[in-house]
Amino acid sequence: MDYLNPTLDYAALGQTLRSQGRVQIRDFFSPPVIEALDQALQAIDWQLVYRDLRGDRRLTGDQLRALTPPERMQLTEGIHAVARQDFQFSFFSDSLVEAVHDGRTDLLARFMRWMAGEEFLSRMRELSGDAQINGVYAQATMYARGNFLTTHDDHVEREDRRLAYVINLTRRWRPDWGGLLHFTEADGSVVDTFYPHFNSLSLFTVPQRHFVSYVPPFAMGERTAITGWLIAA
Repeated sequence: MDYLNPTLDYAALGQTLRSQGRVQIRDFFSPPVIEALDQALQAIDWQLVYRDLRGDRRLTGDQLRALTPPERMQLTEGIHAVARQDFQFSFFSDSLVEAVHDGRTDLLARFMRWMAGEEFLSRMRELSGDAQINGVYAQATMYARGNFLTTHDDHVEREDRRLAYVINLTRRWRPDWGGLLHFTEADGSVVDTFYPHFNSLSLFTVPQRHFVSYVPPFAMGERTAITGWLIAA
């Protein structure tokens, strides 16, 4: 089975990525693949990831369900307090790297192994023109009401990240529900926005300033995706 859409003009898409530093590719995966990924995400027992004064934190599904209403309010206020002063994120995650490391055999773990293989990585090298890309990091993500990702550029000293990517798996969304990928200049101007079209692949070079807009309380859905980086390991 073909994982990728063979009808796309990869040469033209690569030219856009290399000249503009970002590209969004519609209908990137074959229909059976994207449908299977969508179904797999529905079964995840999501973990909440965020930062506090001690660094990155993670709460499991069981831990989240055990919180009392006052504890949930305290958690939210703590997340917002960090966001007022520093880089912050709040969204739901399932690490596909950990899935592979733990020996999981479910579809998402198998997909992570496929992404780390030559079919996907060679396509990423072709699109980007970066022959040194030889590894991938991936996580399933969900942005629900109250989730966001503040402005940053994805540069991390200990990792040689070359490209960031988002495989969008959201079937029903509205732009006023937030969850949009915005690219900014140093002065804060938003210069481009990627909408989370179902079965689209967003690619952009690292470092590049961007954020994911806040999902408001009136949003009637969740923005789901598989996200991560292509690296020179």
